[in-house]
Amino acid sequence: MQQSFRSSSAADPWILVVDDDRLMLTIMAGLIRQEGFEKVDQARDGNEALKKFLVRKPPIVFLDIEMPELDGIETLRAIKEFGVSTQVVMISARPTAHRVEAAKEGGAAGFLVKPISQKRIGDAIRACLRRADRIAGDVELFMFS
Repeated sequence: MQQSFRSSSAADPWILVVDDDRLMLTIMAGLIRQEGFEKVDQARDGNEALKKFLVRKPPIVFLDIEMPELDGIETLRAIKEFGVSTQVVMISARPTAHRVEAAKEGGAAGFLVKPISQKRIGDAIRACLRRADRIAGDVELFMFS
């Protein structure tokens, strides 16, 4: 059974952005804030991402695939091992068929190709929140029926 790690304020959830490129982190965080989501946390590698994930328990994570130490696919699998309903959107400048398939098999909610526009970020966030609401609703219905 999946746990729902919804933020205390569903209207302004925490969103974690993970990328080893500082400029990309700044750009992504800015685009997310322009879409009206103020609670943005950042990590530069998979290990830092997992630490921040356990503290914030964000309902949405944007996760770069190519990173040193712990790459995005390994980080995705680690997040999903917690059994949470967190929606993970993979990001990459090089979306090979192998990477897209690995992300899908790992439980990613979606895949965005760099460079990423504000509209694509906003659409992805709203789709993830709708999906997380459905999952949380299913869990609650199961628990209380």
